[in-house]
Amino acid sequence: MMNNYILFLITLFCWSPTWYLIKFQLGYVDPLVSVFYRFLIAAIIIFIYLVIKNKNLKFSINHHFWFLFFGTCLYSINYVFFYLSNTYLISAFPAIVFSTVVIMNILGETFYFKKKPSLKTLIGATIGMIGIIIIFNDEIFNFSLSKGTHIGLFLALIGTFCASTGNMVHQRNLNKNFPSIQTIAYAMLYGSLVTLFVTQVRGAELLFENSISYISSLLYLSIFGSIFAFVSYLKLLEKVGPGRAGYVGVVMPVLALIISTIFEKLEWQIDLIIGLPILIIGAILVINQKIKSN
Repeated sequence: MMNNYILFLITLFCWSPTWYLIKFQLGYVDPLVSVFYRFLIAAIIIFIYLVIKNKNLKFSINHHFWFLFFGTCLYSINYVFFYLSNTYLISAFPAIVFSTVVIMNILGETFYFKKKPSLKTLIGATIGMIGIIIIFNDEIFNFSLSKGTHIGLFLALIGTFCASTGNMVHQRNLNKNFPSIQTIAYAMLYGSLVTLFVTQVRGAELLFENSISYISSLLYLSIFGSIFAFVSYLKLLEKVGPGRAGYVGVVMPVLALIISTIFEKLEWQIDLIIGLPILIIGAILVINQKIKSN
């Protein structure tokens, strides 16, 4: 059985570069078309693996409904918002916003599964939100949809909420004994098709960029940023629950910020220097608390 720490590290190091690599998916090809390519490629690879391993691929209509719901939340709509947010923000900032997924997951467990968080969990969530407010204080207190950073922040928050909802759906599927890998394969396939539908509604062309940067980043995002990262993360979620699995989202912004500092010349302002540790402390408090069931 794979150790939880190994699952954590695989998820962390596969996911952290994705926020920067998404930048290479923006430009000639519509961002949503790139999302479609990413998860279609990932789904095809997983299905090939399942066929080779002779795994069961026949499921009921009810199963497919939940595959579709899961895929729409976690492999389509949330990434649509994240890719669009990357057109407005430096790559590390959507990763920072995504760190609030641990708080959303705890609240989601309370709402969907009737699990009551402890007082320390609520305190941690409050501290985490204070950290977010400090980091994005200018955007929050001078909010205007006419400013690009505000639009990017808003899109990233919606994407994080969709991702958290997807985590809750996956937890529900696990509770119903859905097979994990088959669920991921069908969810990625359906998620890619939902994204394709959205691209057609928007009138986006199915273009493809033949540059090395586009193709290499797409392959990384599909194989490492989707297959390895999500299989590891959802296995971790299965073992430790959505709240603790969300700890990946707390550590990931630190690596994403390092990457942005190196490749995008990010300058660390005082609000980021103060707010990031507060956000991390809050999230750690949330994760370290056992959730009390009603």
